[in-house]
Amino acid sequence: MVQKRIPVMPVRRILITSPSLNVKENVSGISSLVADILNYSQFKFLHLQLGSKDGFKKNLAWAGSQLSAFIKVFLTSIFRKYEIVHLNVGLEKNSIIRDSMVFFIVKGIFNKKVILHVHGGFFLMNEAKSRMLNFMLKKIFNKAEAVIVLSNLEKGILEKRYGNLSFHVFPNAVDIASIKNMNTRVSSEKVRFIFIGRIIKTKGIYTISESMKYLSKYFDRFSLSIFGNGPEVDEWIASLNKIEGLDYTYNGVVGGSDKWKALYGADVFLLPALHSEGMPIAMLEAMAAACVVVVTDVASIKTVIKDYSNGILLSESSPEQLASVMEKLILGKADKELIGQNAMQYVQNNLSLPNYIHKLEDLYISIS
Repeated sequence: MVQKRIPVMPVRRILITSPSLNVKENVSGISSLVADILNYSQFKFLHLQLGSKDGFKKNLAWAGSQLSAFIKVFLTSIFRKYEIVHLNVGLEKNSIIRDSMVFFIVKGIFNKKVILHVHGGFFLMNEAKSRMLNFMLKKIFNKAEAVIVLSNLEKGILEKRYGNLSFHVFPNAVDIASIKNMNTRVSSEKVRFIFIGRIIKTKGIYTISESMKYLSKYFDRFSLSIFGNGPEVDEWIASLNKIEGLDYTYNGVVGGSDKWKALYGADVFLLPALHSEGMPIAMLEAMAAACVVVVTDVASIKTVIKDYSNGILLSESSPEQLASVMEKLILGKADKELIGQNAMQYVQNNLSLPNYIHKLEDLYISIS
């Protein structure tokens, strides 16, 4: 548990945004982090839900839900008191458009102070070609009182693009106190691979299924457990069902202590993402549980993972490359226990939630 400090000034109210905090409705690293902030910070918050529930189709009902979010921002700003907006944004096209509108409302109309918190997205590492997106991004970055990024790597990229702004480097953190009573991992004859996250193409889900054609001779030596939900869950599960002899289970959405039990019941966490990742919370949680994480070298991941030391880096989301790494782990050519222990130690030493909360509270105070 995070030790709360004695306030150095009257506690301010923060409007903070994220997708749904209900894990049954939305699988989101942003939501996990925001839930920890709400639980452990001394500040008072108003939570504003932005973003669709998993499985929500982009139709008229979806458009109505987006419009209702803007109305809710207006009404909240009129009838509820808050001083700072903590705007969590993933740099994807739809998110940029939506969150820029929210930014305009709270900043341009109600003159609130805004902290822009960047959580990956395609347009983090890639500059937008669209004039409209470029205009929106430049406006929100330059008008924000502070910009939180996940690493110095991201800071350098965004400084070149938008100038020397008030950047603050806050690597994501994990509530390791919640797993202090978990049992040690039980050994298994099979190597237990696990995927936990939003089931969407950019997470590399099809890289995982396509890698299986190179591993069929080892099907009796490993298993695959899948947890999560998302717009492509049915298609992905259908593709896995076609692979004869594969030992896999789909377990739906998992959260809380059940999530940690799932991680402690696995050996290797797979996230061969195509792009869009910042510093995935699911990856950090797997590391905290002493899993070997096999992840693509995108965005800030390389600032945490040292190849074959506290995790394994893929140079690209390639089925062949992923299968090669999985084969090494199945055959014992990589020390799973040592890599997992190094991962757990790294999270404990560098990514503790108490330090994160204290830094964030200091930022709130400094701009309020």
